[in-house]
Formats: sequence, C-alpha cells, structure tokens
Amino acid sequence: MACMSNEDGARAELEEWSEFIGRIRYDGPRPGDAGDERSADEAVSNEFSSWGRLDGSAEMNNLICRAMEIGYLRALKDVREQRIARLGPTG
Repeated sequence: MACMSNEDGARAELEEWSEFIGRIRYDGPRPGDAGDERSADEAVSNEFSSWGRLDGSAEMNNLICRAMEIGYLRALKDVREQRIARLGPTG
C-alpha cells in the first residue's frame, strides 16, 4: 500500500472542505434582495484584502472567500426575516 504524501493529504483535505462548503444551503436572494450577492462579494473582498498577503494557495483563499460569502448572505437573510433576538424591525 502506497503512502499518501503531505501534499496529497492536504489536497484531499482541501477537497473535503470544498465539498462541505458547497453543501451549505443558501437559496439565493429573494426578488427584492437582488443586491445581496453584490453586497456579500464587496464585504468579503474588503475583509479579505485587509488581511494582507496570505500564504495559502489560490484554492484555499477561494474556499475561505466562498465560506465568508455564504455566511454573510445567510446573516442578511436572518436580519431581513427578523430571526435575530432583540434586533427589532429592519425595514
């Protein structure tokens, strides 16, 4: 049986995380919230760029951005649907 190299192990782990993030459910914006995806992209770009140079691979950096975008989009949806305790009306 052949041993898995560190690089092969890292690639397999990256693929597992990518699949996991891909399974996170986001149904897309509602008709009145079409700008959410643009807002999420801008917010994540601003946050990610503030971190400076990252030593991770392009795949890893993309994975981090995808996960952050999904989190931001889901948070916007929760705020709009008033699912955050004590937040009050948002409209």
